[in-house]
Amino acid sequence: MPSPARSIFLGAINKAILLRVTANDYRLKPMRSDAKQAYYHASLAASVAAWESYVENSVRDFIAASADPLQVAHTGLHSIVDGHARLALKKFNTPTWENSRTLLFQNTGYDPIGDWVWVRRRLSSLAVKARLNEIVQVRHSFAHGFDIPALDWTTSPLGVVRLTSSGLRFNEQLFLHLGRETERGLKTHLGTVFGKRVVW
Repeated sequence: MPSPARSIFLGAINKAILLRVTANDYRLKPMRSDAKQAYYHASLAASVAAWESYVENSVRDFIAASADPLQVAHTGLHSIVDGHARLALKKFNTPTWENSRTLLFQNTGYDPIGDWVWVRRRLSSLAVKARLNEIVQVRHSFAHGFDIPALDWTTSPLGVVRLTSSGLRFNEQLFLHLGRETERGLKTHLGTVFGKRVVW
């Protein structure tokens, strides 16, 4: 069973997938290129928002799961950590690899660096870091009215810079992978460090 954070995340990422799939729906053909790009932009923005929300909610879930109201000394310390986390969550608005890792580590003690690899796709931690940061950079660019940066996954063989269904699909799979691995890591961290068993 997924955590509350991951359940929300899966619902949000499915909306991003729906936007991407809709742009390629044969019943909407012919679709102008700029209309398809609008769907793709909305899909990418929804994916990044889903990831940002997941990281934030994972911290909240961890704080709630690590609470132990029966231990008075722990409760006082826990309230300090909770207050610190609330402040950090208010400041978190750009879910780059570094910012996401920092938020998780500073507020849960869990460092996801070893879990944020993608062995099946042969992506090291550095490659995952680069791709996640590129995704956020592309979203930031069009959200602020700038041109999309020319990256490997945004540039066609003819040199046209645009979003593609295959690039967005890869990004969605990356976010799903990171969510799954982060949840597994947080669950292990709760068990080994705090002695807490959670059903998610």
